[in-house]
Amino acid sequence: MADNSSYPIASATPARPAYTLPLPPGVNDTDPSKRTQLVQSMEPSWDPIDLCVGGTAELRARSLDVIPQEPREDDAAYNRRIFHATLPPFLLRLASQAAGVILRKGIHLEGDDYWLDWVNDVTGDGTTLNEYARRQLITAILYGHSSSIVDFAASATPRNLAEERAMARKPYLVPIHPRQILGWRTSNDSWSSELSQVRIRETVVLPAGKYGEEITDQIRVLEPGRYELWRPNTPRTNLPTGIQLPGPTAWEIYETDTTSLDHIPLVTVYSNRLGNLLSRPPLLEVAQLNIAYAQRFCDYHHSIHVGASPILVLRGFDPDSDSTLGLSVNSALLLPPDGGAEYVEPTSDAFDAQLKCLAALEDQISRLGINTLTQQNLTNTTAESKRMDRIDSDSIMAVIAGDLERSITEIFALASAYTGIEPPVVSIPRDYENRLLDGNQVTAYLQLFMQKAISHRTLITILKDGEVLPANLDPDKEISAVQEMLEEQLAMNRLVMDEPAGADLAFQNAGQGESLTSQTLPTPMRPGRNAD
Repeated sequence: MADNSSYPIASATPARPAYTLPLPPGVNDTDPSKRTQLVQSMEPSWDPIDLCVGGTAELRARSLDVIPQEPREDDAAYNRRIFHATLPPFLLRLASQAAGVILRKGIHLEGDDYWLDWVNDVTGDGTTLNEYARRQLITAILYGHSSSIVDFAASATPRNLAEERAMARKPYLVPIHPRQILGWRTSNDSWSSELSQVRIRETVVLPAGKYGEEITDQIRVLEPGRYELWRPNTPRTNLPTGIQLPGPTAWEIYETDTTSLDHIPLVTVYSNRLGNLLSRPPLLEVAQLNIAYAQRFCDYHHSIHVGASPILVLRGFDPDSDSTLGLSVNSALLLPPDGGAEYVEPTSDAFDAQLKCLAALEDQISRLGINTLTQQNLTNTTAESKRMDRIDSDSIMAVIAGDLERSITEIFALASAYTGIEPPVVSIPRDYENRLLDGNQVTAYLQLFMQKAISHRTLITILKDGEVLPANLDPDKEISAVQEMLEEQLAMNRLVMDEPAGADLAFQNAGQGESLTSQTLPTPMRPGRNAD
């Protein structure tokens, strides 16, 4: 595909389209910006996710939709209340932790050294494959799916693989947010069939003059073997990222060309798949709870702000009196016999009820989260219940990790089609539980190995899983290296035995626990079986 230096600028959450159902006049079947009904059916479930991802700034910007204005509450009072509103990042933290757990041991590759070098920069800006996969996985966990375009810089066609590598052309990945996809078509109009067309909305930055820039929209239409780029016929200049002008926009083809692939180079990873590019956010209910927590926390914070300070009430005090009212530990109030003074404040039960509500919401958020790192009660639960929780969370993690492994494999297959280099074998370790071994466990496994209860390979595998040995250590190579070392040591001992003084030296070594027939290691407490 063509090398487009003005590829979409980074954006955490692309702006929502300016129009919704029903479509306004002028948006017809020839408009590339038209969103299909399937896309519009997913957007309501994305709105709560957008709010949680946007955080406090998004909450205050959409406050009228999230925190209603109370009856007879004037605008000034409402704005003061919203000023204290915050949205804790519970949902984003759950998704980030879940992605971290799945990729805790990284993505393992076995193949050509070309790919081992390529994974250090898969986007052209220094992003590694593990970091790119983590970002895409977070988006997929939040929104239900996340896509990537596998592109290749356009240049002169090389004559052979050697020229290909000498030109230093490499495939690169472009992340596609679910909101960027306007619609798609399949080969036989089935949700699960191969894609025959995909329309993607992008925001690009174009140079203007010597120092200026133009920010405009762009629609990329991908089809097997070809692509189109559509841009507005009147580019919009000096607009902040993500701003959408109201109403439909007239589009015209800016660029079109062919590709070297007979299928669309779009790969999607799913966390809750319903069909091709169709999904439902698995953490949607958690997002609703996160929003409910923000609403209750806003009420609680406002209550503290208003009711935490007591109000002094005076009875029988003449407000028109010239006497100055001063309050301190060294002053007193002079009131008539029938007067009085007291502080009025709410009871602590009112605040306690709000705190209990917040605590209950926090507990529900942590329980509903799919992350295995959420807080769990490890003391008051039975082993069976903890085992069932482990099975449930691992099964969800396994589904997501399996789909991520599939998508990474497809990415390498597409990149291989560009480069002509055999794709590597991709694997993602499914060990989501931190199984660090302590010193006593390591000693126990070593004793089992010395007693020939387990094999050398089993010992190395256990130590790798327990993160005692490096995760990239190859058991076969390690066993071969140890065997070679033992054979060299045995050969050296035979040379010593063949020398005239070899017998006396061997007898001395045997007394120190170094006999060839002895498998007892010399230690300060146990010098050897042949020791005096």
